[in-house]
Formats: sequence, structure tokens, C-alpha cells
Amino acid sequence: MSIRKISVITLLLCFYNLQSFAEIKTEKKFKMWESQYMSKDGKKVCFAVSMPTNMSPKNLSRAESRIFVSFRPSESINNEISITGGYKYKKKSQVRVNVGNSNFKLEIKDNFAWLVSYDDEIRMIRAMKKSNKAKVIGISSRGNKTIDTYSLMGFTDAYNAARKNCRR
Repeated sequence: MSIRKISVITLLLCFYNLQSFAEIKTEKKFKMWESQYMSKDGKKVCFAVSMPTNMSPKNLSRAESRIFVSFRPSESINNEISITGGYKYKKKSQVRVNVGNSNFKLEIKDNFAWLVSYDDEIRMIRAMKKSNKAKVIGISSRGNKTIDTYSLMGFTDAYNAARKNCRR
């Protein structure tokens, strides 16, 4: 497993274990997206984040789903895309994301999925800026297929705000 993958997993696990980090603060809301940040020991992490507008199947019990684009200047990491479906993903599966006419396959580890290629992250961000929705398809460890739809209204503004906030 690469350092980058481990770094993503660590960040996201810390995100859900708020005792490890200072309080997450919302910088600003932009329609369906928010620019948020947190810091600990002088290290700032910024991200654009959103929740799905539609989750299928509706009767499946799971935690909240999210999509993130993160910036961690202390680690020289920018434009890092990650997703949590609110459940543990099936081992050896991938999460698929459809944005406009573009399709992406994300690697998984437990409850999180991420793109491994920086070029793919840039391609997906560009597609998200041009499209109005993203569809995320995953398979839970129990074999349930889920489809989460995210509105991309406000994405560009939240992305720009998060990027700018971590440049300060």
C-alpha cells in the first residue's frame, strides 16, 4: 500500500474520530457543497465536501455518505478525491463514479474509496466543474449495491474556497 493511500485513510479515519483533530469548521456553504477546514498542531486541512441528494436503496441501514476534495499543504497534497459510502466496501471491489460522460474507478479500503492517480483526480475535478451531478456506485461487504447521487451545484465555488483557504 502506498504512502498516499495510507495518508488518505488516516485522514479520513481521523475525520470521523474528531477527538484526534480540532473541530471541523465550515468556512462557507455553496448550494449543495461546503468548504470546511480543520487544524491540529498548526497543520491545516481544507476540503470541499457534499452529501448525496439521493441514496439507493433507501432501506439500507448505513452511516452518512460523503464525497471530499482535500488539500493538505503540510504534506504537499492537493486535489485529493475520496468517498465514503457509509459502510465497509466489499473486499477486492472498486467504487465507480460517473460524472457527465466520464467514468472513474476508485480503489477501496474498508469504508473509503479514492483515486490513486493525480491525473485522474484532475480529470474528475474538471468533469465535476462542468457537470450537474455525480453518481457513485459501490458494493457493501454484505453484497448490497448502492447508488448515491450527488448534486454538483456549488462544487466549483466550494472547491475554489477550500483550495484558497489552504494556501493562506
